[in-house]
Amino acid sequence: AIITTALIAGAIADRAKFGAWLVFAVLWSTLVYFPVAHWVWGGSGWLGELGVLDFAGGTAVHVNAGAAALALALVLGRRVGWPRERMRPHNLPLVLLGAALLWFGWFGFNAGSELAADAVTGVAFLNTQVATAAALLGWIFVEWLRYGKPTTLGAASGAVAGLVGITPACAFLEPLGAIALGVIVGVVCSLFVSLKHRAGYDDSLDVVAVHLGGGAVGSLLIGFLAVEVLDEQGALVAGETGLLYGGSVSLLGVQAVGVLAVAAYSFVVAWLIGIVIEKTIGFRVAPEVEVEGIDLHEHAESGYDFSATGPSLVGAGTGAQPAAAPAAEPARSASEKVAG
Repeated sequence: AIITTALIAGAIADRAKFGAWLVFAVLWSTLVYFPVAHWVWGGSGWLGELGVLDFAGGTAVHVNAGAAALALALVLGRRVGWPRERMRPHNLPLVLLGAALLWFGWFGFNAGSELAADAVTGVAFLNTQVATAAALLGWIFVEWLRYGKPTTLGAASGAVAGLVGITPACAFLEPLGAIALGVIVGVVCSLFVSLKHRAGYDDSLDVVAVHLGGGAVGSLLIGFLAVEVLDEQGALVAGETGLLYGGSVSLLGVQAVGVLAVAAYSFVVAWLIGIVIEKTIGFRVAPEVEVEGIDLHEHAESGYDFSATGPSLVGAGTGAQPAAAPAAEPARSASEKVAG
């Protein structure tokens, strides 16, 4: 519930009011996330009873958040200067550190969803690892072909896309299937990123391409790649196999219904909530605040303070005079400076 709501914020970074975001987060998680989670995992939820397979959140988390992110990106509009100005990450080492933390934490997200240490947990753990690595390679391969150079930012994005794609499928595939899923998700999500420029919506952190796209592709690929998975007691975990393993098209159809239903519901409700907030308390900061930096306006702080390396800003704008420089120390011989 926490991560699903938090993902949406990435699409509207740099232009949303903090108070308005808090209102949206409470309303959306209550009206959208909780019902959708019940649809998929609630036992009596209609998607679960229909047969939708989602082990750790491809539909309930990623498609859900990605569709809402698209809705809010449309409500708030583009950032000042986008797409004319290239808005690249300011610190790639921090990006890679964050991606590494996500990759490690995702083992708990996926394998931990079994709520036990058994064979299914092991399968989910292994599939999460190999699919993520394959997606990373798939993403940078597309970059290499399109732009002539693979990038570390692409590697990080590909890893996250792979984590997203394997989330619904991690317990239902064999490792070779997970590798295939990872490559496909990495390639597709890399291509999806460019859609925002063609469609004209501003998604600050590519939440739509990576989470909506990756979650949808991963969920749909279950219909092709699912195998019969048994737990340690021999009970069937996935009741149907995918098309490539001799199954029927029914599983693929069910997965498509799950993706479309969640995406449509989340998009519509998020758009309505966003419009109401924008028309009442206002959702977007003023253009001059955006240019100045919303960290300063919304929180009275910034991520980096360079005053220690330059002139002191204490008293600036208050009429206070800068502190006088300390008097130079009179020259003394080394013997006078050293005790003894």
